[in-house]
Amino acid sequence: MPAIQPARLKIEISKIVAHFGAPVEFVRAIHDLFDFYADRTHRPGRGGKPFSLVRAYNVPRQVLRQIEVELAPKAAVDPERALVLADAIWQENYLECRLLAIAILGEIPPDPPEQVVERIQAWGRECGEDRQLDASLIVGLARIRKETPELFLRILETWITSHDLASQKVGLRVLPPLVKDVSFENLPAVFHMITPLVRNVDTVLEVDLLAVLHALAQRSPQETAYFLRQSLAISDQPGIASLVWQSLYSFPPEIETSLRELLRRD
Repeated sequence: MPAIQPARLKIEISKIVAHFGAPVEFVRAIHDLFDFYADRTHRPGRGGKPFSLVRAYNVPRQVLRQIEVELAPKAAVDPERALVLADAIWQENYLECRLLAIAILGEIPPDPPEQVVERIQAWGRECGEDRQLDASLIVGLARIRKETPELFLRILETWITSHDLASQKVGLRVLPPLVKDVSFENLPAVFHMITPLVRNVDTVLEVDLLAVLHALAQRSPQETAYFLRQSLAISDQPGIASLVWQSLYSFPPEIETSLRELLRRD
């Protein structure tokens, strides 16, 4: 992997962004750039990053970030071409391409929001169990969240309360990075959304629910513990006890001990 020279990188990316309205040429050029800056010594799972299930060039974050910065104003003023470009980049099935496609969606004005929402939902289903892509889904909803926060929460609730497990998974996977964002303060809305799923646990959703509970416990341990105590008291479903047992490691020691004692009494 060659050393990054900021001035050279900016010129290289400016040439690529000039193909904004020509997806075929853009995709070809972006692969050339990623191939040039690829880290071929990288081994999956090292460096503390989540393991990705799709192919990756493992380019430095600085490279991808610079492309996003250059594309952002174009996506904001020309959403139709931005959507076409994002679709083309997503189809390449490389981690960097998919992260870039989602980032483009996050810059598109939510007017109407459906064109972004439909893609996030569809792409979220394609992510499978890829945690690195899951975490980026919130980026694709960035402008909807910022400019229409009530609509943003309604979209999440629609997914999470759907009878379609795939849609529920997409919604649940958006929640952890949202909860971890300290600028997001509406935790009661999150508790409200996940209440039915926690009190009647579907094993297919268990891993995703645990990820949400872990984020909530890290952000607000007292409130999360109260929520779980209430759920245990109200629900007689066996799955909830298992869910709480598995979430204990997320809490500070004193709360973990309290919840553990409650589970043993039951």
